[in-house]
Amino acid sequence: MAIWLKFKGYIIGFASAILSVLAIYAYGRKQGYDSAENDMREADNAQARKIEDVADRVRRSDGDNHTAIERLSKLKRLRDL
Repeated sequence: MAIWLKFKGYIIGFASAILSVLAIYAYGRKQGYDSAENDMREADNAQARKIEDVADRVRRSDGDNHTAIERLSKLKRLRDL
């Protein structure tokens, strides 16, 4: 018991330092995951826009000069409208 009383300040300080380092590490991992997830989402959206642009260009070359949204709205295929 006397050893605990003699070193409790050091032990508590050491434990809090370890916990602080682990918390900073976990925070960094979380930020890295969020960043990677946002990057993947942006890349996916860019690819979807690229595909939509190509499809619209092909449709316009066929003589239908409407965007995908206008075409789906005209055919009553949009769920939101």
